[in-house]
Amino acid sequence: MGKAVLFEVDAGVALITLNRPERYNAVNQDLVDGISESLTKAKDDKSIRAIVLTGAGKGFCAGADMMVFGGEVTPEQRRDYIINQYQPLMRQFFNLNKPIIGAINGTAAGVGAAFALACDLRVMSEKSAILYAFINIGLGPDGGASWLLSRQVGYSKAFEIAISGKKVLGQQCFDLGLTNRIVENELILENAINWAKELANRPTLAIGITKQDLVHSMNNDLYSTIAYEAERQVLAFKSHDLKEGVTAFIEKRKPNFKGN
Repeated sequence: MGKAVLFEVDAGVALITLNRPERYNAVNQDLVDGISESLTKAKDDKSIRAIVLTGAGKGFCAGADMMVFGGEVTPEQRRDYIINQYQPLMRQFFNLNKPIIGAINGTAAGVGAAFALACDLRVMSEKSAILYAFINIGLGPDGGASWLLSRQVGYSKAFEIAISGKKVLGQQCFDLGLTNRIVENELILENAINWAKELANRPTLAIGITKQDLVHSMNNDLYSTIAYEAERQVLAFKSHDLKEGVTAFIEKRKPNFKGN
């Protein structure tokens, strides 16, 4: 059996592939560990300046592998698993100060929807879908799925989607702001990788600061956010890329950003 998650790097872009296609990339411990390890590699490797997350086979991720709901798993064990595994994993998504693009092939269901929405940007096709499948088996959301959806579309629409148990298809996702791009189905991964390569040539430190600013703003007031932005600007002012950006502007040339 191959690895549950594949990791490869090309031209400053890390491609992370959920690799359980025979189970529609359903989430088990190997998958959680593989995503976590891959995000750590992407964080630590300075040559990596953008990340693409996708699924092998016909679907992005079917959600939690139903084997985890077997009779031997107690409710308390499931609770502890979510807190001990999903919580730190989602923290990795948001603490990674590099852009993550989700290439959402097929359906992102259950906690797979949370993984998709934890990406900073998403590319889908009209055949792609977000599915809050929890309700269909008598569950509420997990893995931060409720937090992510409500901040994307607002409470009332998020509640409607979450209790419907129906797929939100690609074009509707685009209309709701759940995806950034709609492309032909066979071009999802190519488009995401090309976009990631474009971002890899942008000022990575400033992109990371922007991500930090926006995440902070979602949980804090205006005045706290202004102060936080000011502190982040200190880092930018010390960077090579700010000096290069200003110099290139003055010299009327294209900047050569190095990501630091």
